[in-house]
Amino acid sequence: MPFEQTESWYLKKHENGEVFGPVDFAKVREWAKSAQINPQDRLSTDQQVWTRPPMIPELEMDWLVDLGGDLLYGPTTSGTLLEFAASGEISPDTLVINCVNGDSLPLRDTDFFAEAQAAPPQEHADLPQVGQPVLLAPLKGGIRINLQRRVRELEQKLIEKQRLLAAASERIQKLEARNKEVEALLREASGFATSK
Repeated sequence: MPFEQTESWYLKKHENGEVFGPVDFAKVREWAKSAQINPQDRLSTDQQVWTRPPMIPELEMDWLVDLGGDLLYGPTTSGTLLEFAASGEISPDTLVINCVNGDSLPLRDTDFFAEAQAAPPQEHADLPQVGQPVLLAPLKGGIRINLQRRVRELEQKLIEKQRLLAAASERIQKLEARNKEVEALLREASGFATSK
């Protein structure tokens, strides 16, 4: 999908398929920076072709969170990492990986974390000004909530695959039994049957 800042964009949430938009790309970028877009969501300019947000470089979803035990969350934005840290979902000691250059470092050692710690807090920066239209934003999802949803989805897919595999195995056994019956009938009909 070619990147066009002037086009209308749509966001489809992975969890429930809810679609937000049309909005301009600046709003999509704002949603990505404020943890309202997760890596499993989809974006589109025409609601026909959907792309995962990390595939759009301009969203700067360049960070993975190392949750330990070979579990990674992301890619996501630096703003999302700051929100996760503020909510206590991750700590300044949590390892993060920069997908652009491959660096792995504690969150506290990133430039954006140091800048956020030095910046004065912004009060009510996220509230719309009087007279501005309010566009409902997608709900935020935390790392653990998103991982739990993803695990549930994968477990459901695994159960369905196991059911299909069992059904296929049963069908194969029936076909093999039928094949042996047909072979026996053919041998008998052609005179190759062995007499007992």
